[in-house]
Amino acid sequence: MATTETKQKATAKKPYDPEEIKVRRVNFSFDKKTPRFYYKENPFSTHFINTLHILFPTGERFFVNSVLKHQKQITDEKLKKQVRNFCGQEGVHSAMHERFWKILHDNGYKIDGYEHHIDNLLHKVAAKIKIPFFKDDQHIDLVATACLEHFTALFGHAIFMHVDVNKGTVPEDIAELFQWHAAEEIEHKHVAFEVMQKVDGQQYTKRVIVMPIASVILYFYLSVGTAMLMYQDRKYLKLSKLPKQFYEFATGLFTDLHGDVVREYFTFFKKNFHPADLNDYSLAENFFKDKAYA
Repeated sequence: MATTETKQKATAKKPYDPEEIKVRRVNFSFDKKTPRFYYKENPFSTHFINTLHILFPTGERFFVNSVLKHQKQITDEKLKKQVRNFCGQEGVHSAMHERFWKILHDNGYKIDGYEHHIDNLLHKVAAKIKIPFFKDDQHIDLVATACLEHFTALFGHAIFMHVDVNKGTVPEDIAELFQWHAAEEIEHKHVAFEVMQKVDGQQYTKRVIVMPIASVILYFYLSVGTAMLMYQDRKYLKLSKLPKQFYEFATGLFTDLHGDVVREYFTFFKKNFHPADLNDYSLAENFFKDKAYA
């Protein structure tokens, strides 16, 4: 007969290991009555978040394809396993953010053209782009993935450290989605970078070139997406309130989300940079500590 101590050991949660990169089978659902401007009743903040909802699914698929394309060149068994779990996590991220599109569609937003454009940009242009003076197998899609994963990891860090996701600020289901996503971005932030290191001898020069380009493109499409949704909401907006609402967005959510990005962004240009240099795995560990799906 098993003792109480034995049962406790059998049911005890396995100690958190940031290198394990666990694929969690979450199942988020969103309230059909989600307010139109759900982040502090601010349309700019809400539509910035909505644009992330639209960008993430096709972006995550691009990341997965870029890494999987080179998996046969990886010989390290630990990294092979991490690549599989990286792809698993990103796949679930895509599915959960895409699930939120129904809320956007139900509210009358036309997002399909924008999303298809992003999909074509990533999968038909970025996946095949070449830099003229590099003659080898260029891996530009993989380099771009490593660059953008640096962003998502820093955004993840900021969500825990600076962004206001308290009850009453944003619906709990949306807050939970972004915190879960943020925690997993922190967990797997090194994977694409290490794959790039393994397969590309010229990765430093390439990432120094690609990062500024990827940054400009990212913020261009974040701006376009936010503006597009704002325009579609023009009948719900009061012109007299827009300057104040934009100021609150710029000094609130946007500033909070970029709390550490400006400082940490430039570390990426150091030759000896590694994503784990910012040791913030405890943020993910603390978030998952009491989660049933962890």
